[in-house]
Amino acid sequence: MAENKKIGIVTVLYNSESVLDDFFRTLGEQTFKDFVLYLVDNASSDHSVQKGMELEKQVDFECRWLLQKENLGVAAGNNIGIKAALADGCGYVLLSNNDIVLQKDAIEKLMDGMLSMQATMAVPKIYYWDNPKKIWMAGGGFKWLQFTNYHRGMDEMDAGQYEKKEFTGYAPTCFMLVEAAVFERIGFMDERYFVYYDDTDFVWRAVKLGTEKLAYLPKSVIWHKVSSSTGGGTSDFAIRYSKRNHIFFALKYCHGIHFALFISYLAAYLILRPIFRRNKNRLIWRSYKEGWDLYKGKSSCRE
Repeated sequence: MAENKKIGIVTVLYNSESVLDDFFRTLGEQTFKDFVLYLVDNASSDHSVQKGMELEKQVDFECRWLLQKENLGVAAGNNIGIKAALADGCGYVLLSNNDIVLQKDAIEKLMDGMLSMQATMAVPKIYYWDNPKKIWMAGGGFKWLQFTNYHRGMDEMDAGQYEKKEFTGYAPTCFMLVEAAVFERIGFMDERYFVYYDDTDFVWRAVKLGTEKLAYLPKSVIWHKVSSSTGGGTSDFAIRYSKRNHIFFALKYCHGIHFALFISYLAAYLILRPIFRRNKNRLIWRSYKEGWDLYKGKSSCRE
């Protein structure tokens, strides 16, 4: 474990103006103070930067702005922030959404728990913002046949069923503490994803293919304003990138009999879906085709 406990908190902004008040306020209230906030703005068209710079004057932690001339996507934005934090000598990187609200000791509990478990990556328990005791994520894993991820406990009301700290097979990078050396061992985010599945790919390489240990630490708590910047999980944007990137992810890592079974499952889904629900079918087909083309190098990440 790194002796240097300085954290570089990396957050990517894209039209995030409406969520920054709570983000800055609850970061400023943290019991853990040794961090720098790296704000990567992906050419927001609202007042995200102006709002953030106003809020910066009201907090006592250091902010570093990394302003981009175009929307490079979440994966590339995270990489820009991660590399800046590493260059500044941070011993840890905390990948963080900005549509979150933090419990006052969230970072302290994450750091302490990670060190006590000798993990190299760690995540908190995450609730929905609009239903403070409804779980969004309490660890997770990968679905073998569907070759995708899942959030443990999602949509369950918290009755103490996930209070044990333990190693977990998957978690999103919505709020993930990562030892700096992890990036040396497994690399950075694959920028071809643009958004969605970039964190799935990163965790797969780290936990499934690598030697990293990911700890779930329920004493660390945050609340998530889910999908505030992409229009929600049913928007055309979300459907396009989630379907495209699901195929791209599978083509990268799912092989042999496993891949054949996955394709059979997917074919059944595509055949049966129109019987029950015709809405968005053309978009879904186009998105899967785009993922194939992306893997074959026939399309760019942002076509």
